[in-house]
Amino acid sequence: MTKNRQLLLILCIALLDVTAANGLGALISDYVVDLPAKSLMLTGGVAVMLSIQLAFSPAIGNWSDKKGRRRVILATTLASFLSTLLLLQVQAGTYVANRVAKGGTNGLYAVLRSSITDLTDKQELVRWSGILSFIVGSGPVVGPMVAGLFLLSTSAVRFDPVPTVLFLLAVGLLNIGLALTFRETNPKREELDPDQIKEKMLSSIKVVTLWQQLNESEEKVPGIKPVFILNMLGTLGIGYYTFFVAFLTQSQLLMSTRQTAVFFVYFGALALLANVVFFRFLAHRVHKRKVIIGLALLGIVLQMLYAFIGPSETMLYVVGGIDALTVSVLSGLIGSILSQITKAGGGQGEVFGNIQALGGLASFSTALVNSLLSSVSPQAPFVFCALSLMAVVFWSLRLPDTARQYTDA
Repeated sequence: MTKNRQLLLILCIALLDVTAANGLGALISDYVVDLPAKSLMLTGGVAVMLSIQLAFSPAIGNWSDKKGRRRVILATTLASFLSTLLLLQVQAGTYVANRVAKGGTNGLYAVLRSSITDLTDKQELVRWSGILSFIVGSGPVVGPMVAGLFLLSTSAVRFDPVPTVLFLLAVGLLNIGLALTFRETNPKREELDPDQIKEKMLSSIKVVTLWQQLNESEEKVPGIKPVFILNMLGTLGIGYYTFFVAFLTQSQLLMSTRQTAVFFVYFGALALLANVVFFRFLAHRVHKRKVIIGLALLGIVLQMLYAFIGPSETMLYVVGGIDALTVSVLSGLIGSILSQITKAGGGQGEVFGNIQALGGLASFSTALVNSLLSSVSPQAPFVFCALSLMAVVFWSLRLPDTARQYTDA
């Protein structure tokens, strides 16, 4: 298998996994329909998944460093498939159980990032890790885009989650098949101490410990900590992705399952196209920090427009289209810079796992805040995300020279 085919395989595995994790889209509401504060529960499920990710990602990354990437990718894709089986029973309890189980497999993304680092040089790393970062960071949009194509294929699917769950199970099986064709990029066979893995998981729950490990990484590779903080702020800034389902279905828009699926296909396709074009042709030519600042400023304006869309689907499509073609690049761009710095430090899966865990903490925080805010007003989460993007602008302007050698290159 050529290197480019291996890299495309990594992106496909990530795309199928985020589809399996997020593909239900608006049909998630069927699992919480009898519960109070439905919009809170819709976004709260994402928060549960990301909180579990906090414990597992560093351990999974360390496992891939010791025993190789391939077996870890196989194990996590299999576990992801098994977690989808829980959704065959349409109940709130199975939905929560699925989110818990899926959170335990999200360390897959840290391993995929490490695999790209294993395979690429500096310029290629920006291109491939940028697209991967977009796919992972935009999972709540990209997943419903892929599943939305299936959901629109027949009217019966729009009123019953089970056929869509069966489709997601088929996606999971296909992903296991792709994982079987994955060639090892880190052929190590070091001794793996179960107690060490357990300690990694327990330490991950202690956010202070993870932060100390990030400080240690900063000593080895100056610049990684300020760029990671920028990545966390960016994650908060695009946190409205996790809120989209609730916004489209519970706000004044009151969109049906079909309308929601159409919007996700529209938004996701434009965003995917924009990211592929940007990272294929432009990412290595631009001043990355200036682009980040420009996209964040535009994002602030778009957040305010989202908040005042009201019942207008036309305005939603205009604002969403601009968003998809521009601001959707933000998470991938920051993620690619972070991958560059991590490669400079050895590209270890454990480091990516720590980043995934702390990044999961940021995602968990924004999902939790958006859950609480959405119960007050459908517009409130956009205000929070706008403030987060203001912080992205402020922090980008204050980056130290150790970080600017990566962002300004």
